[in-house]
Amino acid sequence: MQIASKHLDELEWTGWPSDQIATRGTAQWKELLGSATGCHNDMTMGVVRLRTGDSLEPHRHSQPETYFTLSGRGTVTIEGVVHAVEPGRMLFIPGNACHQINNPHEEDLMILYTFAISDFSKVQYHF
Repeated sequence: MQIASKHLDELEWTGWPSDQIATRGTAQWKELLGSATGCHNDMTMGVVRLRTGDSLEPHRHSQPETYFTLSGRGTVTIEGVVHAVEPGRMLFIPGNACHQINNPHEEDLMILYTFAISDFSKVQYHF
């Protein structure tokens, strides 16, 4: 059994390469759990941050995903249905469902995400 412990402040924000931002968006993330963190298991978890005007553009991947809003407000669109998110809101995103996140508000939007897969790099995003 492997135990993992990370604090969000210990990690650097990661984003898409500059030549992919127009297609993928300006969201940034920190991976808290997954094989890249040194803990080999069947889960990946992290936090995505969207500042004012930031987005994670419409995309899909075969793995289902959960979002849990930690702070801020914004919208998550899943298969064309817009969901307002605020702290405490959980969304389940089925595998292959087209989804995106937008933050039109002044406060950073912070969402905890999870995948039932051991390595975030195995999640193949299709934009």
